[in-house]
Amino acid sequence: MCASVRAAHISGLDENLSPHVIDDRVDLGSLTVPTLVVVGRHDVVCGVRWAEELHLLIPGSELLILENSGHFGHLEEPEAFSQAVTRFVSAVNSPAS
Repeated sequence: MCASVRAAHISGLDENLSPHVIDDRVDLGSLTVPTLVVVGRHDVVCGVRWAEELHLLIPGSELLILENSGHFGHLEEPEAFSQAVTRFVSAVNSPAS
């Protein structure tokens, strides 16, 4: 039996050519998958404020702030990023999880 996957998408522009507003925050509390929220301290696109909100809204999530990164933490701090992701995935896949 396959698990189903639900996703939201950007649906485009309305009749006035304004982008549709998408706000899925109300649904985040129903997530049951392990979640690691990663953000760079100096990210001007999706900054710490937004990462902290995701972390608060997603039950059991973990938050990692890469102190010396902007929006591309996986490139700016590859070692810290990969260590954190490896630790997170290993913990999720361990028998005690």
